[in-house]
Amino acid sequence: MRLTRLLAFGMAAIAWAAPPPEEARKHFERARQLYEEHDDSGDAAVEAEIEFRLALSRDPRFGPAIAYLGFLADDHQQAQPAEAYYRRALEIDNRCAEARVGLARIEMRAGRVTNALRELRQAVADSPTNTLALAELAFTLTTEAARPTSEMWEESIRSWQVLVGLDRDDRDSHHQLAKALEHQGRWFEAETHYREVLRIGQTDKDSDVWVYSVHGNVAQMLERQEKYADAIREYEALLTSDGVGDEEIKNARTRIAALKPQKR
Repeated sequence: MRLTRLLAFGMAAIAWAAPPPEEARKHFERARQLYEEHDDSGDAAVEAEIEFRLALSRDPRFGPAIAYLGFLADDHQQAQPAEAYYRRALEIDNRCAEARVGLARIEMRAGRVTNALRELRQAVADSPTNTLALAELAFTLTTEAARPTSEMWEESIRSWQVLVGLDRDDRDSHHQLAKALEHQGRWFEAETHYREVLRIGQTDKDSDVWVYSVHGNVAQMLERQEKYADAIREYEALLTSDGVGDEEIKNARTRIAALKPQKR
């Protein structure tokens, strides 16, 4: 009898820890893509909710899918139902990073930055490769409300570095990492990641054209390193880019004129 109970307990533990079925995972990934779409009509969010619920119909204990229902409720300013979803997800899986991200957002809105950071750090500690948790932590560390210290900026940088390590073509993380490195005065490293943004370029998901402007960021980093000839070339590349505006043209020409006497 004791052996039977132990076997039953072991099987229950396996079931608890088992990954969601493949069909549930497919619905979840489809839902997440829909949720992240730039769609002002709201249609993508409606479709996303259907897909999240389909994932849960295949696996009712799929914590991240429950947490994303919380995100949807939060988007519609339903804070209480949102928190209930997050708490439910954590009851099922106390390592559910998405649920902790949701709780952190609630804490941030309430002005409890320390609590929000605690939730996000726990999310990353529990799921070190969860891209949502890593990005949310990196952003939150350097918000004005957090009053970031130099140590917090460096912690943010480490999160962005993990993200670009996970996906070399994660353009937005390269961009955020470059800005953080620039803030810390690490000009060469910032230049490197701004160049990665240019390498990846515009994507089909972009709602407007903006990547060309990063030539200006690269040029500024080169100026800081006193590489004036290289900086001029970047400003010239900005001038010939599609989508460049009159003010950007004016500023680039001003910088070129100022740098030519110092060109090396």
